[in-house]
Amino acid sequence: MKSRAGLSTLLLASAVASPAFADGGYYTGALGARAAGRGGAFVARADDVTAVSINPAGLADVDGTVVQVGNQFAHYGYDYTRAPTLDYGQTPTPTQPTIFDKVHNGTPWQAALPFIGVSSRLGLRDWAFALAAFAPPGTSKEQFPIDGGQRYMMVDRQAIILNYAASAAWRFHDLFGVGVTLEWIAVPRLDYSLVINANPAQGAVNPVSSMYDILAETSGSDPFTFNAIVGAWFRPAPSLQFGLAGQVVPANIVTHSKLTLTALDQAMLGNITTVDPQGNAANNVNVKLPLPLLVRGGGRYRHLAAGRELFDVELDVEYETWSRANAFTLDSNGLVAKPSAAGVANQSVPIGTITVPKQWKDVLSVKLGGDFNLVPDRWTLRAGVYYETAAAPSAYANVDFAAGAQWGGALGASLLLQRWEVAVTYQLRYQPTFTVAEADARVYQQTPGGSCTAPAADPNVCNVNAGTYAATSHLVSLAVVYRYGK
Repeated sequence: MKSRAGLSTLLLASAVASPAFADGGYYTGALGARAAGRGGAFVARADDVTAVSINPAGLADVDGTVVQVGNQFAHYGYDYTRAPTLDYGQTPTPTQPTIFDKVHNGTPWQAALPFIGVSSRLGLRDWAFALAAFAPPGTSKEQFPIDGGQRYMMVDRQAIILNYAASAAWRFHDLFGVGVTLEWIAVPRLDYSLVINANPAQGAVNPVSSMYDILAETSGSDPFTFNAIVGAWFRPAPSLQFGLAGQVVPANIVTHSKLTLTALDQAMLGNITTVDPQGNAANNVNVKLPLPLLVRGGGRYRHLAAGRELFDVELDVEYETWSRANAFTLDSNGLVAKPSAAGVANQSVPIGTITVPKQWKDVLSVKLGGDFNLVPDRWTLRAGVYYETAAAPSAYANVDFAAGAQWGGALGASLLLQRWEVAVTYQLRYQPTFTVAEADARVYQQTPGGSCTAPAADPNVCNVNAGTYAATSHLVSLAVVYRYGK
């Protein structure tokens, strides 16, 4: 069976799931209702417990002890209509193309994205410390129909990510402050599935469907990934403040996963098992997902009257090195796939260690927002807008991530009742509709015969990602903040 290269590459694609934290790439939106309400323009202000992730130096400018809890509710809409294509797998090849229905993310609602944290000066004048646990912003689950036009790209994805943060910050009077956060990223669940074409015939291409289609599923976890964030702020005048922060550790999430292969037509392939190099039943694989480095900076103007802030405006710029995710890597630990059906029962497929290119680019985001104290010490209104460049070139568009260019806006408000603050925000994230032509599409169906190996493959025959993509997300964030002492 000439299937090592094709099946190996497809197994890697089936193993990739998404961690989700902030903006661009795997990420979606801002952390916390107050930051989100400003369109994410918060790196200079950073005056609540979410500073542990956005700019830990901001904690040094937060008086007393602060306890903060919050959650985000979201609707992640994602639509895809595959471009009509000839079903080259049929003999003779049809003269009329197959038309595909539009498919939608079948699990758009996401009810829980919690945050809980506490910061305190611990009786010190210039020091502050914080602990926090939260699920970072992102689309944790997507599901598309197994018979949809996207089936060779993705069927289902689910990722549960938890961040545990410990921070310390120090300030020099009201002139500047510095801070650092140490993060423990835990991934208790990372699942992914797609349909692959395991037709062993040389040159076989089935862009619509195949009797050799296999549902490939992985399920895994990563209990610990270390990361760190450093930050600083500088206030040259009472009305002007600058902030700078960055994620500085080139980290990777590496999951310990289980691989399951299920033939959609049992008569053709039977049961598919995986064994280790010694012939013992095994299904352990490792998937490595690179995390980007990032730097964010911003400037904030405060309009003061009699020493009180009436409103502020902040402009932030963020740069994320998503080019680190130019490929996803699967280490199969020497696994071999073995079908059981007659005629192929004695065939084996060494999976090996393989990579699949994503060709992602670095992402630049621009965010503008601010607060307006409508009724001092009682009502605060906030708003913001933002734009970010695409992480994925259109030729490599996929339904696994809405990684095109994004823009959006946010509106929010806070009600202050002495030591309590209740904040709520609505965010809109919109990926403008775009279409990938057959000649430009570069996500290929992989076949055991190897006829769809880039760059020699004919994209008009091999691609599976030509079509029209559109994504719109609606997010509502809620936070309750309790402040005690000065």
